[in-house]
Amino acid sequence: MADENFKKVVFRLEQDEHGYPPDNWESLWAKEIELGLYSIDNIPIFVKGISSEDVVEAEENEGELRYKRLVRPSANSVFRLYLSDIADVPAVRESFRKLGCESEQSHIPKLVAVEIPGNVAIEPVAALLDEGAVSGRWEYEEGVLRHLIAS
Repeated sequence: MADENFKKVVFRLEQDEHGYPPDNWESLWAKEIELGLYSIDNIPIFVKGISSEDVVEAEENEGELRYKRLVRPSANSVFRLYLSDIADVPAVRESFRKLGCESEQSHIPKLVAVEIPGNVAIEPVAALLDEGAVSGRWEYEEGVLRHLIAS
């Protein structure tokens, strides 16, 4: 990114017993909004509890900006989908886009992170998530849920 106010903030990842996620760190673009505070500018693929527009505190450590804590959460929610068929990726991303969601594809070709903005109703998105899981098109997990879901 050409804007010098944008920096990479590095997040430590906790791996499960199967070695997932496959990396120990994920870096996210963020814009410095005041000294030591950064607004996240992209959708996390692996980081849990963070979405774009969150304000985080980060500090310089060994030449990197390392995540310290969440200061102000956005209203956005993030889910990760692992698709059964790589050929489905463009159509799946488009289906979520039509519901008002952004997405990012991982370096793992079948892995897509979907972000639901706070001003988008979660019910149609949740229905699509469940429909795809039940039909075997994908498995999904929650990265961060900030929407209220009616019971």
